[in-house]
Amino acid sequence: MSSMKLIFVLARKWRVPAKHGDVPNAYVKANKEAELGIFLRLPRGMVIPEDVRKRLGVAIDSELVLELLKDLYGLKQAGRLWNQLLHKTLIKLGFAQSLTDMCVYYRRRGGVLVVLGVYVDDLLVTGMEQQAVDAFFGELTELSIKDLGPASKFLGMRVSYNEDEGYDPDQELAIKEMLRENGMASAHTVRTPIGAESNEIGEASDELLPTSGGDGVVTVRKFQSLVGSLICMARCTRPDIAYAVHKASRRTHSPTMSD
Repeated sequence: MSSMKLIFVLARKWRVPAKHGDVPNAYVKANKEAELGIFLRLPRGMVIPEDVRKRLGVAIDSELVLELLKDLYGLKQAGRLWNQLLHKTLIKLGFAQSLTDMCVYYRRRGGVLVVLGVYVDDLLVTGMEQQAVDAFFGELTELSIKDLGPASKFLGMRVSYNEDEGYDPDQELAIKEMLRENGMASAHTVRTPIGAESNEIGEASDELLPTSGGDGVVTVRKFQSLVGSLICMARCTRPDIAYAVHKASRRTHSPTMSD
């Protein structure tokens, strides 16, 4: 999140729109480790031609296995191998990795600086000149990167921009969806995210939430999941609820009905 905010700040300073890039099917672009053999059973429905079975000296398909030659989604090492491929590609293009933020890369050519933030297969790019940013996407053709234009949605956040106020990321859609899932789509708004009465709730002042239950029952796990979502929102776009979320997060071990 700090990487994304840095890119938006620089884009605002340089007046060059932050562009969103996406690498489709990123994980399968990386090669697996040469020293590691990975073998798979035949997928259901796959039929091996008779002449191939004879050439391999097997009678039935169940005697065959497939050797994986490329990286694949679902492998434990898939994310690491993709990150290594992207890192090597960027270094080859003259970029350097930030020493303080491993998700940020930068390159200076002819006095023109280009900076990008990386989140798995999503890239956020800006620079001192628009031409340099556009040229970057042309250099990454080997990874089949898609230029999605000026960032309007990134990591589940909606991004708006105007010349007077700069960039304004929000999670309105995610918040509305969370309210809908918890039956609060029609709830009334409040002026403050937390009231003074929250300080009066004792550690054992109310009945504990159940550990299991059917639809509509707020369980301990449901409470923990909700607090986790709120932590994400507080960190990303809603610092105004940070204290209230902090108070709620202290109760995740044994939440009560009052929580």
